[in-house]
Amino acid sequence: MTIDNCRLQIAVALAVCAGTALGAPQAVRSGPQVGERPLPFTSNVVTGPNRGKQHCYICELKDEPAVLVFARRPDAATARLLRELREAVREHENEKLFGWLVFLGEEGAAPEADLERRAYELARQHGVTSLPITALGDPAGPPGYQIAPEAEVTVLVFRSGKVLYNRAYRAREWNVGAAGAALKELPRWIGRAGGSNAGSRRPQGESETAPPPASS
Repeated sequence: MTIDNCRLQIAVALAVCAGTALGAPQAVRSGPQVGERPLPFTSNVVTGPNRGKQHCYICELKDEPAVLVFARRPDAATARLLRELREAVREHENEKLFGWLVFLGEEGAAPEADLERRAYELARQHGVTSLPITALGDPAGPPGYQIAPEAEVTVLVFRSGKVLYNRAYRAREWNVGAAGAALKELPRWIGRAGGSNAGSRRPQGESETAPPPASS
């Protein structure tokens, strides 16, 4: 092989690698990151005993593990995630796992009221009214949360005032399959091995920002 041919092959290989890197989707940075503190906030409750009120769930939490989801649309994929979250709360009852979902919408009384109506209807149709579901008229989420505009869904897991896991999904990444896999490794994130919702395989396309615990 001549030197020129060798240089040509190296150049082609570098171009392919560069193209692959440029084409790879970057993880969405949305909400408090791993190690940061989830700030307290209020939102309009649409299910449960606090329905019709503004409430701060984070204010009530102490050392319990919690799953907090921010979503933009009450669609089939989000309904699937709500069902998965309901089952996770039941499974991890001994750990006092708390989970809730906040729908984010446009500012203004009318858009917020419409979002609350659609959120409640989704919860009723899919049998998840036992979960706390709230609505907030701010596309960026609560103050300090900085939910990314391109994040269709943002999943946070935290405990004792520290985020353990953060995963955001773009609209093109969010579907029923992604929703079904979103909480598969929850036992690992909150420090418990096993359980029917545990999964030894990371959901496809997941970009985990939480450091792995000492025991998987």
